[in-house]
Amino acid sequence: MASIPSANTTAANTHPVNSAPAAEQKTAVVTGASRGIGLAIARMLAAEGFQVYGLARHRADESGISFIPCDVTEISSVQAAFDTILGRSGAIDLLVVNAGMGVSGAAEFTEEEAIDRQLAVNLTGAIRCARQVIPSMREKGRGRIVFISSLGAIFPLPFQSFYSVSKAGVNAFCDALGLELRPFGIETCALLLNDVKTDFTASRAKNIQGDSLYGGRISASVTKMEISEQHGMEPGQVAASLKRLLGRRRLPPHYIVGFSNQVLGLLYRLLPTSWMLKILGRIYG
Repeated sequence: MASIPSANTTAANTHPVNSAPAAEQKTAVVTGASRGIGLAIARMLAAEGFQVYGLARHRADESGISFIPCDVTEISSVQAAFDTILGRSGAIDLLVVNAGMGVSGAAEFTEEEAIDRQLAVNLTGAIRCARQVIPSMREKGRGRIVFISSLGAIFPLPFQSFYSVSKAGVNAFCDALGLELRPFGIETCALLLNDVKTDFTASRAKNIQGDSLYGGRISASVTKMEISEQHGMEPGQVAASLKRLLGRRRLPPHYIVGFSNQVLGLLYRLLPTSWMLKILGRIYG
């Protein structure tokens, strides 16, 4: 995950995650489930008694998780995956939209293809997947959609501007969708993460074009972020935090994982934007 200074996890657990009667096993879908955060969440949900379907371009060999090939950048692939799941289970109770990727570099030098890819995976892909589960949730009169977002959505990250744009879009879509679907008993929640130690860091599409023009700030900023990410929380901590959150009677619209990260969220609300941007500039600019 793109980084702001890291944190520990905390949340309250008041109800079982899967509180349906034993005869009614709930169905959960996790996108980007073959590794990292998605795999940790899928494992947690399977352990909690869900029938778990993992969507990913490449499957993982995991008992208790049914993997279905899916590329969220292709609408036909998304439709086929959800048609298969609904054909088997009839309904989906929980969708965790996790699939994502990162692009770094100066905005002026980032190639159009990279920008399109960033938005297609993180934003458009999230929207596509959420839209697929709405009809069955609406008919059932309940359902939960959790979007894995980032503090980068509220703290605009220099040299990861398109990542921040994609996650800010996810937050806005999550909120608007929640308002639309509230009368149908469907809840939405954006889970904002900071540093998580996964191969997301190594998979980031990096572009240091123009680094000399920017006085070495591009490479320095991305290196600082990557070091912070590799000292971040483990994916299992994210899954544990989500487990506790799902135990609540109602989901909050946004939830920041980690106490110190929640403090950062509070500062975001309290500080003037100019102060916040000045601080970010000193750390990553």
